[in-house]
Amino acid sequence: MQFLTDRIITLAALFDDLQQHAEWADPLPARQAEQIRALLDATALEQVVQIRLGNVHALPWVYYPYTNEVTELLPLGSVTLKSASLEGEVRGVLLAWLTGNQVSLDSGFEPFWQQIIERASRLKTFAPFNLALTHAPQDSAPVIFIPEQTHASVQGKAGIRYQVAPGASAPYALSVDLLDAWSAPLIVKVHHAGVSLSEARRQLSPDERRQRLDSRLRFLLYKTQRLPHYQQVAQPQTVAELHQLPVLTKQALEQGSPPYGRAMASQAPPSGEVLVSGSSGGKTRYIPYSRDDWQNMIHEAVQTLYDIGLAAGDRVVNTLYGGHMYGGMLTSSQELALMPVEAYTVGQNITPQELVYLHQTFDINTIIGIPSLLDTLLSQAKQIDPQFRIEKVIYGGALWPEHRKEGLIETLGIKTFHSILAANDGAQIGYQSPPLQGVEHYLVDDYNYVEIADDHGNPVADGERGHILLTNWQKFEYPLIRYKIGDVGRIVPQRDGGRVLEFLGRSDGLIILNGRKALYYQQVADVLSEAGIGQLQLTISQKGHQETLQVSIEAPQPLDTQALEQNLQAALPSLRPGDGVSIELLDFRVRVVQVEQLARHPVSGKIRLVEDLRFSRPEEVA
Repeated sequence: MQFLTDRIITLAALFDDLQQHAEWADPLPARQAEQIRALLDATALEQVVQIRLGNVHALPWVYYPYTNEVTELLPLGSVTLKSASLEGEVRGVLLAWLTGNQVSLDSGFEPFWQQIIERASRLKTFAPFNLALTHAPQDSAPVIFIPEQTHASVQGKAGIRYQVAPGASAPYALSVDLLDAWSAPLIVKVHHAGVSLSEARRQLSPDERRQRLDSRLRFLLYKTQRLPHYQQVAQPQTVAELHQLPVLTKQALEQGSPPYGRAMASQAPPSGEVLVSGSSGGKTRYIPYSRDDWQNMIHEAVQTLYDIGLAAGDRVVNTLYGGHMYGGMLTSSQELALMPVEAYTVGQNITPQELVYLHQTFDINTIIGIPSLLDTLLSQAKQIDPQFRIEKVIYGGALWPEHRKEGLIETLGIKTFHSILAANDGAQIGYQSPPLQGVEHYLVDDYNYVEIADDHGNPVADGERGHILLTNWQKFEYPLIRYKIGDVGRIVPQRDGGRVLEFLGRSDGLIILNGRKALYYQQVADVLSEAGIGQLQLTISQKGHQETLQVSIEAPQPLDTQALEQNLQAALPSLRPGDGVSIELLDFRVRVVQVEQLARHPVSGKIRLVEDLRFSRPEEVA
């Protein structure tokens, strides 16, 4: 079952072929043909896997978030199938082959199956549909008899019995089969006590991991090829060929996402959760997740929380932002609810006094939030109660200066102080655990796959700096394929079997001030253009709690910088005290430099629009 998704793709292709060329049904009685047509439903088949076997992206492992353990599902091997009806044979073959077995069929309907085998041989799929017809089962292959499915009101000794409520449609037959005893021998279940999903994945060889990601790509393209945005694009078969696909820009994502467009939406009935995001133009854009997409994201995030250091019995204060369709508090609350921890979801309005009270009353030992809030919150809690201590700090949304972390570790006795790296559109990208710190994060390749690319979307070698491109294997409603998230970074040598990303800040002109989105470069440029200023650069640096945003202008003559500062603050609420960033945390200034003095790219000579000195190495700031 290593590549069950490849088998879903093959069966979907076979179903399409049989629906388009229906002459196979001509010799069959009408009822028999109708029963078989009802099985040719690729969407229902995928739902069978998701509901009865588990998350298709975790398979062959079924993940149990509460215990952080897995059960591995393995095919039995070689099986011989028999049934009294053609419909029973089709059900048995589909389910036995889907679960990874080598299938032989002792059939009374050989002409039908010979036609199916011949049609399947012409399919251009990665996993060929192999079925052998036999009248002499091998001694080593168990014979499995597929009974008929009957309603509970029908009397009989054999077969699955189920009830259908008045007015309801009958369930998809294979979903019922997976509840019945006859199908149980098809799958061997091996429980791995004490082994997490991450550990099970890490135990794969490099070649097995590569093949697994290749299967991820094939399934993603199968799911998205009918979306208007992705019609007639290349269909690479391996991650090594991923660069053949176009880069997805924020502008293109915006145009294909609500409320501006629907080109990246499937035709599935609405389900799941919708989050809100600011777009590259400052407009509101929405991020829909289907129910399956949402559940997959939550389960993968639970594994990330374990990996970063959460453990059974932790008492966790959740200070992430929530409300108005913002995802931070919403997703983290659902994740913590699946874990053996006690959660205190207070949100962004927590006060130092409330934190001290929770510590004194419930002995909380863990806090989750963004650096700009937690830094001040923890420091003030210590001032209120000199006995205040915290064991684990988990943060996201921005990087946390190491010197500030070191001071808090010393005064608060923090043992785990790690970051989760995430994208607003695609959720978790990476996480820290020992020995990583600073800007280094283990990547979660089975959920979000990261490429580092140059300005033209071409991959760069490991160790080279470039744009971060994100491909989400498990989001099919408004999918992200080679999505340019607006950050830069580099892949550094692997450690413990996992890839490591060195995160180096923003690349698209978005300025993050104290962990919250403040403004874009273009917004500043538009205001200053009215004063005839065209060449400018934004620089953000940090000293202690305070961040400094500096607007540098190339001008041949003196300018009234105070007036320019006032104009910018009047036009851009994000630069005013009290609008999400307090005056104590933000120092904003305008300065004038000589012509040609702004920092430029060493190769292209273009002005670096944004210099984020919080993340870059000194030698990279030119």
